[in-house]
Amino acid sequence: MQKLYHSISEVSELVDEEQHILRYWEKEFDQLKPKKNRGGNRIYSDKDLVLLKLIKKYLRIDKLSLKGAKEQLDKYLTLGQEATLFGHIAHSVDVFDDGTLRKSRKSGQDEIYVNRSELTELYSTLKEVSDILKSS
Repeated sequence: MQKLYHSISEVSELVDEEQHILRYWEKEFDQLKPKKNRGGNRIYSDKDLVLLKLIKKYLRIDKLSLKGAKEQLDKYLTLGQEATLFGHIAHSVDVFDDGTLRKSRKSGQDEIYVNRSELTELYSTLKEVSDILKSS
C-alpha cells in the first residue's frame, strides 16, 4: 500500500536533497505547499514529491536560476493535462514505416528524429505524473 504522505526526512532521501534545501524551496516556489500535521511537521503528498523532483531537475540538472526554474515550473503546470503536453510534442509529426517520427520546423532547417516506442514511453510517464497531480 502506497503512503499518502511522506515526512520531510523521507522526502529528503527520495529527492536526495538536505531538509533545509526543501524548506528553502518551499519559500521560493509558491506551487510547493506541503501540509502540516497536528504536531506542525511537514507532510508531503505525491504531488509535492513530483514538484520537488521537477524543481531539482530545473536547478541542478538544467542549471536554471531560481527565476528560470519558477518560469519553467509555471509553464509545466500551465499545460495542465497530459494530452495537451503530448499534443505539443506530437504537433507536426510524420511517422515513417520503420516507426521513426520526424518533426521539422516550418523553415525546414531543424529536424528531430524520435523512435515511436520512446514517444510512447514518454507519453506514459507524462500520464502517470498527470494522474498524481490530479489526485492531489
